[in-house]
Amino acid sequence: MRILISGNRRGLGAALTQQFSHQGHQVWGFSQTSEPPNQVDVSRYNEVAAWVDSITAHYGPPDLVIANAATVLSPAPLAQVDPSEFSRIIDVNVKGMFHLFRAVLPHMHTGVLIGISSGYGRTTSPRMGPYCTSKWAVEGLVKSLACEIPKGMAAIALDPGTLQTDMLRQALGEGARFFPTPDQWVDKAARLILSLGAEHNGQSLSV
Repeated sequence: MRILISGNRRGLGAALTQQFSHQGHQVWGFSQTSEPPNQVDVSRYNEVAAWVDSITAHYGPPDLVIANAATVLSPAPLAQVDPSEFSRIIDVNVKGMFHLFRAVLPHMHTGVLIGISSGYGRTTSPRMGPYCTSKWAVEGLVKSLACEIPKGMAAIALDPGTLQTDMLRQALGEGARFFPTPDQWVDKAARLILSLGAEHNGQSLSV
């Protein structure tokens, strides 16, 4: 299976990349902190499209695309959020997902597209307004895409659950230590992801 993953340098993206690779799948990923040629800013469409075009030209279209790149802000009341930081979270979490899907869809006629969502995309919490906004948008983007793609494909919003990542530590501080690490989570998550197909199109699922 050919798999593309955005934001695969750390956290769950890195864990999935390693797991799928060990299982014998062909996996390509990018992040803003990767070494060239995989150093890509997901908020810049031209960079994402150039990377996708290069991969597909050499290896063919992917079977599975996981739009995972995301960022979070430290908890704060909405009235105190810096406008530039709000813009950045939308650029990465929402526009970044659109950029990856937009770049890869012309190359695909079959396969599964997964947008990594969150429990914050299905509920709300005080002091997490920007992140909630971005993940609710992810749910809408994926469900709308599911109405458009050809029969036999699937677009799925996947909540990975609460994991002990750098993002969670930024949001919860010391409380993050009570949650599983990506390495503890990845086996179950990979099995679920690889089981997804056209029959799951448009669904909001959780690991």
